[in-house]
Formats: sequence, C-alpha cells, structure tokens
Amino acid sequence: MTSPQSITTCPDVDLCAVFSKRNGEAPIGSAPECDRYLIVEVPMPWGRNVLQSKNFPAALLPVLEQAAARSAKGRCLAIAPDLRYSKSGYRRILYFQRPAAQFATYDKQEFWVPEDLLVPLVQALPNPADLAPFEIYRQLATTRDFLVCAHAELDICCGRFSRPVYDTLKTYAQTDNLRVWRTSHIGNHRLAPTLIDFPEGRYWGHLEPDTPHHLVQRDLPMANLRAYYRGWAGLPPLAQMVEGEIFAQLGWPWRDYRQAGRVLTLDEATGQAQVQIDFISPQGEAGSYRATVAVSGTVKTLNNSGKGDFREVKQYRVSDLRRL
Repeated sequence: MTSPQSITTCPDVDLCAVFSKRNGEAPIGSAPECDRYLIVEVPMPWGRNVLQSKNFPAALLPVLEQAAARSAKGRCLAIAPDLRYSKSGYRRILYFQRPAAQFATYDKQEFWVPEDLLVPLVQALPNPADLAPFEIYRQLATTRDFLVCAHAELDICCGRFSRPVYDTLKTYAQTDNLRVWRTSHIGNHRLAPTLIDFPEGRYWGHLEPDTPHHLVQRDLPMANLRAYYRGWAGLPPLAQMVEGEIFAQLGWPWRDYRQAGRVLTLDEATGQAQVQIDFISPQGEAGSYRATVAVSGTVKTLNNSGKGDFREVKQYRVSDLRRL
C-alpha cells in the first residue's frame, strides 16, 4: 500500500497545499453548495479546463450550458476510466440530485451507456419520463463513491498529494459497495489532498496518510477529524460551519439526520451571522440548532502553486451553539 507524503512535512512551501496547511487555513465552509452533480467518465489526459479537453464530448457542452441557465447550483465533473469499472466504447454517468429541501444524502442514478448515447441520456436526466429508452443501461446505485481530485493539470498539488490518497483508498475498494475514482477539479486545490464522499456529498481536505482509512471505516470520533472536514454540499458556506460543529459533537450518527440550513441575519460590515440548522432525526424527531458565526481573523494563503498569488482569507469561529 502506498503511503502518501504528509503535507505537514513536505519541504515545498511554494506548493499551495503546503502553504495553506502550514498557515493553519481551516477547510470548513469550502464545499460548494450544490443541488445536482453530473459525473461523466472522460479518458485522460485532461486540460486545465476538463470541459475543453480533447476527450470530453463536445456535443455535451450546449446541454450543460442550458442546464446552467436553469440553475446555477449544478456541477459537472469528470472521472477517469478504471479497469475495474470501465469498458471501451462505453461511458459511465453518475447523477446525484438533491431529493428535497431537507435531506441527508443525494439521490443517485447511474447508467453505463454506449458513447453515442451519452448526450441523449444526459438530456433525458431532468425528466424521469424520458429515461425509459435508457433503462436497459441503468446500474444498481447502492455503492459508496469516493471522488479524489487528481487534476494535476490544474495544480501540481492535486497530482502530487491526491494520487497517493487514491491509491490508499483503492485497497478498500474490493467490494461492490465502495468505489474510488480519480476526478477533475472539485474546488480549492490549496486544500489538497481533497475528495468528495458520495452519496452524502461531504467534502474533505488537507488529508493525512491515515485519514482515508478513518473516512472509510468511520472508526475514529468525528471530533478527531474535524480539521479535515470541508463541509456538506447541501448547505451554504456559513451553515456548513455550524453543521461541522454539530457533526463534531454528535458524531457519525449525525450523517443520517435530514437537514436544511439558512442564514437568519448577516452583518455585512463585520461578517457576523446567525445561522439555523433544521433537522429531522432517523426516528422522525424534528428540531433545530442555532449558532453565531463570526470572523476570528485571517490567514495568508496561496491560491496556486508556484505563482506567488498570495492573499488573506477570513477564518471563522462558531459560538453560542444551542438546540432550540
């Protein structure tokens, strides 16, 4: 098993992930809020913009533009073919969608189609009635999928640090209920190694050598892993910070609570906000948490490796967390 090099000991301080980690930049609140994910199998190599890569289906671009015009809270990601899961002439499509305003995991659909049917399938996805011709290509959607950002063409950190994490996770992907994929840019490469855990839609970053094991097994208290937690994509960034605090306190069972979050008040001058998380437990008990989120200071970070584009980023703290 390959052991990834810890970014806390790497000497290359001109790498954005090393700089971010050493300066104590907290990942929490960095997951992009998202209602739906379209994930398409695209052979490598990828360019800086995966949508403009030579192997990305050009006919799919107008479809994505139309979808973006309907709703901004959608993302298209590429996954690299894998000998264990892929077949020449076919493309796999994973589609994750918010099922309701208050939810715990994204609804998942999966298809494995001949390449010439990829675009028609994506066009049909928003309307279930249009999917009838593609039912013979539908796959069981019960797997847990780790998407590890390996987009080294965008930033070297995503190749240098994330690939060993991918290799480590592969050792766990020996059963039908867990898969691991190399994926295109998922945002904030300065937090590499970074990944998404689907179908929950939880983001993790600044991963260390033993972190992948604990994310798979969930054998360590969540409070011990909070420094790696970027947030849950079902919430806006400020609500992610409160959700992260609740998650750390209640532990792994919190994953099964259906949630919705909102910012009640926001002082634009100071950045202080009142945030509420509404929940329904697996047993059907409804409730809410409320907390204050405030700016606690700033840290210097590096946006891209080797480019010297430094900036100060705000850091936040959560206080007065209480159950209503």
